[in-house]
Amino acid sequence: ADRKLFAHQLLQAWQSVLGLSLEENDRAVEAGFAALTEYETKIRRRAREVLDQLEREDRIGIVMLGRPYHHDPGLNHEILDEFQKLGYPIFSQSTLPLDEDLLDRLFGDEVRSGAISDPLEIQDVWKNSYSCSTNHKVWAAKFTARHPNLVALEVSSFKCGHDAPIYGVIEGIIERSGTPYFSFKDLDENKPSGSIKIRVETIDYFLRRYREDIVKRHAAERDIERQLAEYERALREQLVQQEPAMACSS
Repeated sequence: ADRKLFAHQLLQAWQSVLGLSLEENDRAVEAGFAALTEYETKIRRRAREVLDQLEREDRIGIVMLGRPYHHDPGLNHEILDEFQKLGYPIFSQSTLPLDEDLLDRLFGDEVRSGAISDPLEIQDVWKNSYSCSTNHKVWAAKFTARHPNLVALEVSSFKCGHDAPIYGVIEGIIERSGTPYFSFKDLDENKPSGSIKIRVETIDYFLRRYREDIVKRHAAERDIERQLAEYERALREQLVQQEPAMACSS
């Protein structure tokens, strides 16, 4: 947000009502943004903790791609609550963890190859930046597509809303990586709750099968790593045994 513009608008709205001075207004704005930063930092820290837990336990988390107001249970028809009851942690697109080690793991190869200049860049997939919320949504889609324990859930109240131009972009980013993508793009107050519940149950069924595949794949990878480690150890032991004989022959 433009802090100077926000401070000016806040002063215009409340100066005559509260008798605010310019200094008082500025202090209030700084305190407000400091509180917001602290809140977002705590949420991101918790998001990283949950993400690490998902990795350890081979579980799935859902990243909600939508507008800020879609966090309201009244507007999202409690869809997010239903998924959480089923055991899927919900991540917000605006407060995904930004730890350097995690960003390097997900975006490092692209930065080093020159494909992007920064882990937070979205110019490689979306050049028409016109909205902070839209930018967050596009970047969150990139983040989700690169993390094996996350899937995407796109939410919109209107099919022709503000994010309509990027629907195809978001879906393309997610599906190119083989990451599951689900959407509720026509949520409004008249949406039948029964049909939503059926969708949630169907998605849950798919994600359970998807998780089973992840567990099997990781088990296979760990088995391969174990076999490679044993083979390497055997080669080293063989080399150690050969060294005395080679020394004697020389």
